[in-house]
Amino acid sequence: MLLKILMGSKLKEPEIKNLTDRYVKMASGFMPVQVVEDTGKKKQSFGKGLLVGMDPEGKQFTSEEFARWIEKRVETYGDITFYIGEAEGLPKDVRAEAKEFISLSGMVMAHRISLVVLAEQIYRALTIINGHPYHK
Repeated sequence: MLLKILMGSKLKEPEIKNLTDRYVKMASGFMPVQVVEDTGKKKQSFGKGLLVGMDPEGKQFTSEEFARWIEKRVETYGDITFYIGEAEGLPKDVRAEAKEFISLSGMVMAHRISLVVLAEQIYRALTIINGHPYHK
């Protein structure tokens, strides 16, 4: 079981990387979580499991609903890869291969901010699933 966040670009801001790494490290205490940067230099393999496109038109969840969604998808697929595209949105190959699409908000946000929000929500979801008090 692995939760992977695949970024459609390279992270340049150390403050974004540091905050994301903090949530990934805490989340990894419950389940392996990793962030991978898609530099575009080679065709990206989405691996096994479920590919989810992060898209403004995707399904929105409450934190509790997202926790249940993760729990069910991990049981079904094992691994989940969340792909965050650049300003232009998701690449065509991701859009074609993704089985589901999720939106983090009704508002549009920069992909770097989406990374931090998604990492925090994954951590929050894993604490909900495991009965940890962080969510309260």
